[in-house]
Amino acid sequence: MKARTAFAVVLVGTLAVLSILVVRPFLDYLLAAMLVAFVLTPAQRRLAPEIGERVSALLLVAVTVVLFVGPAAFLVRAALEGVGDVPTSLSELPTFRSAERFVERTVGVQIGPQVSGFIESLGSMVAERSSGLASTGIHVFLGVLLFLFLLYYLLKDGDTLVRWAKDVTPLPEGVQNRLYGAAEEVTWAVLKGHVFVASLQGFVSGLGLFVLGVPDAAFWTVVMMFLAMVPIVGVAPVMGGATIYLVVEGRPLAAALLVVYGMTVVAITDDYLRALVIDKESSLHSGVVLLGVFGAAYFLGAIGIFVGPIVLALFKATVEVFSEYYDLV
Repeated sequence: MKARTAFAVVLVGTLAVLSILVVRPFLDYLLAAMLVAFVLTPAQRRLAPEIGERVSALLLVAVTVVLFVGPAAFLVRAALEGVGDVPTSLSELPTFRSAERFVERTVGVQIGPQVSGFIESLGSMVAERSSGLASTGIHVFLGVLLFLFLLYYLLKDGDTLVRWAKDVTPLPEGVQNRLYGAAEEVTWAVLKGHVFVASLQGFVSGLGLFVLGVPDAAFWTVVMMFLAMVPIVGVAPVMGGATIYLVVEGRPLAAALLVVYGMTVVAITDDYLRALVIDKESSLHSGVVLLGVFGAAYFLGAIGIFVGPIVLALFKATVEVFSEYYDLV
């Protein structure tokens, strides 16, 4: 290896490591911006010739704030305000009193004092770490601002970035075009089959809770939208908990209706709608999705639920393209 080549490799490698260290604290927000920009790019390409690239990008960022960032901030604020409204004793909660009576009749154990003590300890721990919560709040605020700026520039200059990546990638043009096409195809497949169907399944499940009068149905609907993205787990924990709650509250007919609703309407949403939305051949195996969700969530946090399966799908597509062009198999 020539000295100039070795120097270039070392320099590029060093700068790459430094760049990773710079990006790492806000990597989840960067990935979120890239994912949302990917989804909104078709709209950007349609709007840009009509109203200009800058205006269309600003408009789509504003839509993102209205549809996602705004409601998310409202939920977080409501949750933080609700911390001060937690009762000093769980016995004040009607739902907990019903559950306590049910457990006591069934197994003869009083759970009220133990759980109340745990809640008090948890509250003390949260109070002691208030400074850490404030630091986290500042980080989230900066991350959201960064997300919005990155989303704007990815929408406005995304095509330029892709052309630059193609220019500096040492692969034949045909291979690159096939790679980008396969990446776009599998990303859409995962988003439709993993995110869209899961969100719709959570929403449909939440309708059942709302109709049957389960408390905090809106909150549990959001929870089920995320749980539905995790294979094997799905919406069953919340639906099962709601069924037990209805039984404890003396509403067996409502509990039976919820079970039937879950086994029919909710099950159809998961089994059949997923097959209609995406092509069977482009979907990932449930085991791969589960690995992507858990592994990426552990490494990246909440954004990993969305990004993990996409990364594994991109790896699969890349191997297939290279095998096709270079006879690796």
